[in-house]
Amino acid sequence: MDFYRASWRKTTDINREYAVFELVHDNTVLLDIGFTDNDVLEIAFHEAVSSTVIDWDRFLQFINKGKKLAEDDK
Repeated sequence: MDFYRASWRKTTDINREYAVFELVHDNTVLLDIGFTDNDVLEIAFHEAVSSTVIDWDRFLQFINKGKKLAEDDK
């Protein structure tokens, strides 16, 4: 899987105060990140990332980008 082609997209859930941001690769959601109504940052990994290997620095870049998107959207 070429993570360099993955991108973030914003989603909404009417049951949540804050938006969720999904990391998507070829229309497949890999993970999502967002703040709970109690202001806790959560990451949910989807089945598509099962057994996927990514280097730590690149993973942190994705997480930090998702976190920034979520923070900026509050």
